[in-house]
Amino acid sequence: MIKIKYPKNIEENYYKLIAHTRMKKFNNSTFESYYNSNIKSKLSGYELRALLCGEYEKLLEIKDDIGSKYSSKSNIIKKLFNYDKSSKSLELKLLKLQPKISNFFESQLEIYTCNFCNIEFINKFKTTNGKFKNGFTLDHYIDKGSYPFLSLSLYNLIPSCYVCNSKVKGMHQISSLSPSSNNFDFDEKVKFKTFIKNRNLLVEKEDDFELLLKEHFSKEEYKSYIDILNLDGRYEYHKYKVIEMINKRKEYPDSRISELAKLIEKTEQEVKRDIFGKYLPDELHKRPLSKLIKDISKELGLT
Repeated sequence: MIKIKYPKNIEENYYKLIAHTRMKKFNNSTFESYYNSNIKSKLSGYELRALLCGEYEKLLEIKDDIGSKYSSKSNIIKKLFNYDKSSKSLELKLLKLQPKISNFFESQLEIYTCNFCNIEFINKFKTTNGKFKNGFTLDHYIDKGSYPFLSLSLYNLIPSCYVCNSKVKGMHQISSLSPSSNNFDFDEKVKFKTFIKNRNLLVEKEDDFELLLKEHFSKEEYKSYIDILNLDGRYEYHKYKVIEMINKRKEYPDSRISELAKLIEKTEQEVKRDIFGKYLPDELHKRPLSKLIKDISKELGLT
């Protein structure tokens, strides 16, 4: 739902993090050197950099080219590209990469809310012992079980909440663009819309309307994204936010907003933002339900 913003040089920094990892059980060889000597020829000659830092579209190309022939647990590809834990049966015995990668994401990206649903905060939090932990999981957009050679790929890892990662998406392959793709334009093509159901055409309670995500284009390329993540069903619970905005709109018509703006010496848009909490497109990742608020703000004539 929310496109991921990557800083400059993230690819180079990430490549160094993984490729330069040394494997003590194999003459202190680096991941890169072992891959080039023993694995590269098995994966159609793809460079390690393409696997680790290739853009999302490149990862799809590699996925389709190599296929799922390395999905069995016993093969060396799955053992080497092990995201979850060190491989006890493998002589190389890599360092555990999962916490290493999570810490990298935390340090490199602005992570506030789930990129899939924009419902939950997933930023770091302070524990009882005073230390900070990150609150996000990293979902493999392309299933790491079927395509283990992409399990460490930078643009295959999506900061997400536990519900999206483990409860609804799981191993499902979403047949649409990833939030890590340069071409991901969910916010532009899909909008929250309200559909009034009662005879009086009034919205006073949640049963008076439906809240659905509607794509503005006939191809519906994001339909599987909405369906697999059950976004319509999950946002049903957050219809209260729409009721709040409608009631505020009744209380603050344009004439009153204009008066307030003059009184406190702010622009009318600033007053609307203070009252309704609406967000700009480049701020959507910072607050839960920000896309919902932005889309409904437009529907109510707040923008």
